[in-house]
Amino acid sequence: MDPSMSSPHSYFPVTHSPQVGVLPEVASLSSEELEDLLNCDDKLTEFVAALPQVTAVNKQCDQLIIQNEALAKANLERSGDYERTRDAIIQKLEEFTSLRTSFEELTQMQLKASEKLAPASIQESLLISSIQSEEESEKIAEDFLQKHIDVESFLGSYLEKRIETHLRKFKGERLGAQLRELHKAGF
Repeated sequence: MDPSMSSPHSYFPVTHSPQVGVLPEVASLSSEELEDLLNCDDKLTEFVAALPQVTAVNKQCDQLIIQNEALAKANLERSGDYERTRDAIIQKLEEFTSLRTSFEELTQMQLKASEKLAPASIQESLLISSIQSEEESEKIAEDFLQKHIDVESFLGSYLEKRIETHLRKFKGERLGAQLRELHKAGF
């Protein structure tokens, strides 16, 4: 059997010509030293650990570990600030939610009040109250005809209710006319 095939790594031909991509540290070793590395895992591990590329990677890992630990410590030191800020934000959010709810309720109240004060609502209220005043004046007239009240009481209260009725009707009709004119003008 060929001695070069006795090693488990025999598929790597042993040549002494410089290879592209071969580490200079490996290229400078003799065949016996290479055989020793292949046969002894401890020597191979020691050799690989001593390579400048591996030591550079290990050094970089150590630096990253130190940076990571420093960052973790800084984060832990700031955790109190983060929690206070988070609590303040939660409190402000609750305050905002409460104020928004209050604002929405007040807006609804304002809309209802605005509807009551809208010219069309005022006109409707005037017309309704004029009808009520007219009904009250008719009741006063019936009471007089049935002799439940005397002439002086009748004249005072009947005239007052009739004047009130006509004033409310007039104001309601006048407001209606003004609203129609505004509507025609595009308002």
